Amino acid sequence: MSEATITLIAAIASTLIGIGTFFHYFLMIFWWPRATGTVIGNIADLRSTDGNEYAYFPRIEFQATDGKTYETKGDIGLNNEWPVGQRIELRYRAVNPNHTSTAKWYQRLIFSAVFSGFAVAFWYAWTGMS
Repeated sequence: MSEATITLIAAIASTLIGIGTFFHYFLMIFWWPRATGTVIGNIADLRSTDGNEYAYFPRIEFQATDGKTYETKGDIGLNNEWPVGQRIELRYRAVNPNHTSTAKWYQRLIFSAVFSGFAVAFWYAWTGMS
């Protein structure tokens, strides 16, 4: 496979990821209901191969608009444990309240922007090759 073909594939993939994640996050921001949850514990996930570095994710309990209480794992990990009792704003899918996000809108859109930046760079490189 030629370098130009690989660059074109990377440009298309980055474009699709950038656009797809932008629309997904756009829907999250404007269509998913908001709730305020409470940290009820922590989930430690190993983040190093030597076995001694962990990221701590909050276990959150919240009440959805259907009146039911749900428990979820937050999607932002910290170096230290989250304080139990801390209140956290989150968004959740109304059709599946177990699908939540605790990230702020700008944190999510930065991910889309990074892939969009990759796409622009790959398209620019590809046009210089063809």
